[in-house]
Parts: sequence; structure tokens; C-alpha cells
Amino acid sequence: MLNKMLTALLFCCLPALAAADDHDFDNFIDVELTVSQVSMGEAGMVITYEGVAGKYGLVHATHNMVATNKENTKGYFTGTVQAINDEGDLEKSATLGLWSRTGTTLKVYGFDDDDASRILHISNVDLVTKSFQARVWELR
Repeated sequence: MLNKMLTALLFCCLPALAAADDHDFDNFIDVELTVSQVSMGEAGMVITYEGVAGKYGLVHATHNMVATNKENTKGYFTGTVQAINDEGDLEKSATLGLWSRTGTTLKVYGFDDDDASRILHISNVDLVTKSFQARVWELR
């Protein structure tokens, strides 16, 4: 099952990686959200984020974290992101990627697939302070 999920992740990300080949990585957006909920279960951890994120407007995101080692220090995630901008337009997208954990801090590497562009984000999540800080690149 894990191999199938990672293979699917690779195929989903290949078009974004090809677009990233010609991308200027100096052009990014910094985003800060609040961790609004963390729940843990047999299948893994679910983290929900929310807040206002610049031009994206009001953002609500959920990451379903699944560990790939017995220490629960790394794995993959799937989820959803939705944003309502200042004009009231709602955009939804799927998100997926990889994560690693040291103590109560996670490093998250993800891709969002929305209609306008592919989004690459690298995030730091602090579960104690309930902080989500991301650097976001729009890949066309």
C-alpha cells in the first residue's frame, strides 16, 4: 500500500517538478497559519490549520499524516486546502507531500494542485506553539 501511495505521489509531483525546472525560486510568499486542531488515532495524526494568508485570503487546510517508520518520525500526508479571497471566490485543492518530525516540530514538504497553478510549500509546524510557517512558490 505504501509503495502505491509513494508512486502516486511521485507521478502527481512530476509535472510540478518539470515546471519548477524553469522557476525563479527567489519569488515566494511567506505564509503563517495557526494550528487549530490536532487529533491522533490508529491511522496517524490529523492537523488542521487556519488563518489569513496574504493574497490567498482566509485559508483552511487539513493534513492527514501517516508515519512510515515505527518511531513515527517521518511519513507522507494527503489533505485538502481551501481559500476564500477578498473578492469572495472560493478555491479548493488537494495537497500531498512528505514530513519529518523532531520532538514536537514537523518539517513538511508539499504540493497543492489547484486550478490556477501548482503550489510548492515547505513548512515548519510547531505543535506546542500551534504555529504553521510556510514558504510558498507558485509553479506555472
